[in-house]
Amino acid sequence: MKKQILIVGTCILMTVTTACDAVGSREAALKETPKSKEGKTIVTLSLLSIDAFYDAAEKKFEEKYPNIDIQLKTFKQPGEKWNEGDDEKYVNTTNTSLLSGKGNDIIEMNNMPIAKYVNKKLLVNMNDLLEQDKTVDKNNLYTKILEPLKLNGGLYAMPVSYFLRVFVADEDILNQTSTIVDDTNWTWKQFEEISQKLIQKPGTKGKEPRYGLADNPPETMLQEVVVDSSTAFVDLPTQKAKFDSPAFVDTMKQIKKMYDDKVATAKPVEIGNQLFYSTVLFNPVDFVDIPYYYFSNPKLMQKPHAEGKSGQITMSTGYQLGLNANSPVQKEAWQFISFLLSEEAQSLKQFTGFSMLKSVNEKKLNVIQEQSNNGTYILPSEEAVKKKVKIPDEDFVYIKQLIQNVDRIAGRDNKVMSIIEEESKFYFSGQKTAEEVAKLIQNRVTTYLNE
Repeated sequence: MKKQILIVGTCILMTVTTACDAVGSREAALKETPKSKEGKTIVTLSLLSIDAFYDAAEKKFEEKYPNIDIQLKTFKQPGEKWNEGDDEKYVNTTNTSLLSGKGNDIIEMNNMPIAKYVNKKLLVNMNDLLEQDKTVDKNNLYTKILEPLKLNGGLYAMPVSYFLRVFVADEDILNQTSTIVDDTNWTWKQFEEISQKLIQKPGTKGKEPRYGLADNPPETMLQEVVVDSSTAFVDLPTQKAKFDSPAFVDTMKQIKKMYDDKVATAKPVEIGNQLFYSTVLFNPVDFVDIPYYYFSNPKLMQKPHAEGKSGQITMSTGYQLGLNANSPVQKEAWQFISFLLSEEAQSLKQFTGFSMLKSVNEKKLNVIQEQSNNGTYILPSEEAVKKKVKIPDEDFVYIKQLIQNVDRIAGRDNKVMSIIEEESKFYFSGQKTAEEVAKLIQNRVTTYLNE
């Protein structure tokens, strides 16, 4: 009997050992460093479509690190036709590969559900990697920009560039009101009040009406406000939606009132009949080119803040990368990410956005300022005659301060935005109450976040 038990026990032990060996072999295979035919370590980067900056950075990096082969894996090939829903297909494809323990080593994270990945431990916390990396000059890096990107204290998406979300106003018109506009503290309610005073005056074509904002329907404006105040409506660490809150209901009502009172309109109007423009500065040069396109005496401003918020400059990330927790080449993948934070990479002509490095932004702004002072800066124009402008020196001081004080991230989840657009139309068209729509948005977003 003892002999039989011993035999059975031995068989079980052998079975378990064999199974463990099999699992160990699979894990070893998964962790095996992928090599090219030339013996180089392969690092893959997942992109929605080809990007000139990544293409140029790949070549520069491989010159510096000849033993590493960066391979760009694009969902859409150059020249391939774009179809509706391709963005969502790309996100779903990336989700599936990451959840299966596979996926590319580095992932472009724009419009990706980062919080979901973090909660499932699919991304590497790059905090320590950044701190320990001697090749990245921390004193030259805008570390303040990294703070709003952190989740649960960890940095899981590394920004390589960013954009500024701002207002442009006609300073000549602003000077016609006795109200002092403090854009570091103003709210959407104050924006409405100031606009009401200014739109009473005739526009550029005699008696044509003026508007505070134009050329956007109310559901688009609602999306914009939500993007700028995303953390007020979605708690990223817990993935909890708060669209049934009084704050969101009040936001919808306030936006509808602005359209009802003709402070805002969905129709396009002539330049000069719109008091403010909500825009995005994609590069340092946009700090001049965009404002002076609209007005001869423009004023760059912070966008109105949500109630109780002030002094916050909102940014959108440009290039933003995550590191796959299941990648067998994390060391080499991080080398590429850290290279993208170097002056060499950030100064590439294909680079789009404001740099993560103070020195690169300073250099670009100083060139513009020098050209402005000596009268050689010319605005881009489709017209045959180019327009020269002289930008006040205090404007350069302002933009540099603006960059230094970026402390809020615009959170855009394409799926959440589409839900807001679809459902809010029923309120703005008068078919449903704000409370009913808020509840519908809350239910749909909650379902999506729990998927």
